[in-house]
Amino acid sequence: MTIKKVLLLAALIMLWAACSHQSTNRARVEQLITDSEHMLDCDNIDSAWVLLERAYDYADDNESRAVALLAMSRHHNMMDRADSALSCLQRAHDDFSQAPDSLQAQYYAELSATYNVMGDMSAAVEWAQRALPLIKRYGTSEDYAIMCGNTGIAYRRLGQNDSAAVCYQQGLATALSAADYASEAYLANNLSVLYSEMGRPDESLLYADKAVAAATKAGDDVERLSAQANKGIALLMSHRDDEAVGLLTATFEAADSTDSTPLKLKTINYLLKALAGQPASPAVSRYLQRGEEIAAQLPPGNTAAAGILESRMIILTEQGRYQEALQTIDRLEQLMQLQQVIPPHKLLSQKSRCLAALGHHAEAYRLLTEADALADSLRSNENERRLDELTTNYRVMEKEVQVAQLEARQARSQRSIVLLTAALVLLAAVVALMVLSIRQRRQQALVRETRKYVEGIEQERSRFAHELHDGACNELLAIGMQLRTPGTDSEAICRQVSTLRTHLRQLSHELMPPQFVQGVTLIDAVAHYLSQIGAPAISFHADDAPWQQLPANTSYQLYRIVQEAVGNIITHQGEQARATVDMQYDGANPRLTIVSTEQATPGDGSGIGLQSMADRAASIGYSLSTAREGDTWTLTISKN
Repeated sequence: MTIKKVLLLAALIMLWAACSHQSTNRARVEQLITDSEHMLDCDNIDSAWVLLERAYDYADDNESRAVALLAMSRHHNMMDRADSALSCLQRAHDDFSQAPDSLQAQYYAELSATYNVMGDMSAAVEWAQRALPLIKRYGTSEDYAIMCGNTGIAYRRLGQNDSAAVCYQQGLATALSAADYASEAYLANNLSVLYSEMGRPDESLLYADKAVAAATKAGDDVERLSAQANKGIALLMSHRDDEAVGLLTATFEAADSTDSTPLKLKTINYLLKALAGQPASPAVSRYLQRGEEIAAQLPPGNTAAAGILESRMIILTEQGRYQEALQTIDRLEQLMQLQQVIPPHKLLSQKSRCLAALGHHAEAYRLLTEADALADSLRSNENERRLDELTTNYRVMEKEVQVAQLEARQARSQRSIVLLTAALVLLAAVVALMVLSIRQRRQQALVRETRKYVEGIEQERSRFAHELHDGACNELLAIGMQLRTPGTDSEAICRQVSTLRTHLRQLSHELMPPQFVQGVTLIDAVAHYLSQIGAPAISFHADDAPWQQLPANTSYQLYRIVQEAVGNIITHQGEQARATVDMQYDGANPRLTIVSTEQATPGDGSGIGLQSMADRAASIGYSLSTAREGDTWTLTISKN
């Protein structure tokens, strides 16, 4: 054998030894991680951690170190040490950048879970978006369904309910296809919570019942009790208070005997909300104290623990202890700086109520306005449409799964034709029910619009009645009394009569509907209306555009909005008012802007007010927005 061959053989032996050593070390790392998980199952936490540290010491390549650090981060998260988990994951960044996609999927998912625990929902969503496509490709159906649920929770806490609905839908499709009852229960529970927060108790009840059925099949008592708690809060929203209290009381007693602290807190929080309507009941104080004992076992920033603070806030408010309630609100606001532990509009609304009760009406009104704006943004038409679509798709998915199962049994029992016919009949019935449901919703929408229109007319009649009673009648009474008084100044009476005549002329112009025919445009009608207002002076600007192309109904509604806005300005500011009406026609989309200055003060929201103008705008496909800066108040109407 030549020297060259001897050297080649030695090199091959050394390479084989190195590979064998690396393979042995990787197997040892994996075995230590498996042993650590068994230790953790036996509550031997310290020994489990020692094994993980030993696994990291044996790791001598990028992939092994990545696996070890991932296991260490999971251990920290299970112990509610999110900061330590994040530190491990950050140390593993370089190792994971060279790891296979299947391992990167686990890394991204763990990062998302860690940020979720820390309350940074934006970061949780960012890493979840990276993880989901990889998990769908390399993970199991259970992994993908659970990841969809976790991502939906992060979106929901960010207030992005439509994105949350999409995630839940994707997860449900996977869980139903795989007959994964545990994942189906988890996702149905999340959907129940979502619909509950959106104020839709009927659908919340539907998904709570689905979750109970799926959790029962899976033998998962935690998810089953969680679903019963969701059902209890949906019953409460449906004003079935006695049923809600009875169900939530039984659910908490069962949950309190488990080892799941989050489940205990969830059920007792819901029970406290149900008991909030009975603030004097001894059970309220007893369960609140128990909830605070359970919450003390978790970090202060934990979302479930913060729920006890929310319950305390609600109960103190119902008991009339507003100052103590405000102190609890301050604690929640401090937590909100770190993470969103309660929907902001709920916190603002509760704070507004306490301040109003303590006499701070201006601040209370400001906070309530802000809360209503936040709540309206969550109840957008697009979100509602997505949620309707989700419910429909879920039912369709259920039927599709049933059809697939029927077809499988057909093949085994050689009765495919009969069963296929039954499936088609079932599908036709579902489609018919869906069509009927759509028609019913359209009819209900038409009834609501008609009712709203009639209510608007009645409100306008009421406003004009008040104007005549409080204005013209009182003025006439004053004039009559002065005429009976000897030595009355006739000039003063003449001025009062002139003022009354001007006021009545303005009311008559408001009552007379404009006729947009024979070349009369919206600009003509608005200019004529404003010219009849002697004082205060209202400036009017309009561009040179084809206003005659605007539909008559659109012109009419915009004209009424101008009347309402100008009338409100005069009512709240009087003769010192300064306002500008500006109308622009950008292509096919008119834009109306009304600016009030000189210490503009908004009304109290009673009567028609902004709601009436918003309803008129919505009826023609427009939207209304307001802005206030210093002494300037701006109202804008534009095409959606």
